[in-house]
Amino acid sequence: MEVSFVRRALWVIWPAFLVAAAAETVFFAVFDPFDLHFFGTPLELSREAMYTLGFFGFWGVGIVASGLTKFLERSPFEVNRPTLESPDRSEGTRCGD
Repeated sequence: MEVSFVRRALWVIWPAFLVAAAAETVFFAVFDPFDLHFFGTPLELSREAMYTLGFFGFWGVGIVASGLTKFLERSPFEVNRPTLESPDRSEGTRCGD
């Protein structure tokens, strides 16, 4: 049974969203947004903008981490299966047989 792309994407995006919410809560409980500097220059943004950028930054990191986990959990058959059907291959054979 083939799992749809949307379902696989949700397996990556939803846990990353939850982790981003928790990470932002912890991060901004410790650090005040107005005390943050970018390469020594204070950021000229409102608190809400800093919270938004922080959330999307944490969400992006979570998506990359969760996507890498999903990528690495694939079985050898999923990694090595042929993508195009070859006319000289008989039914039921795999690559390398």
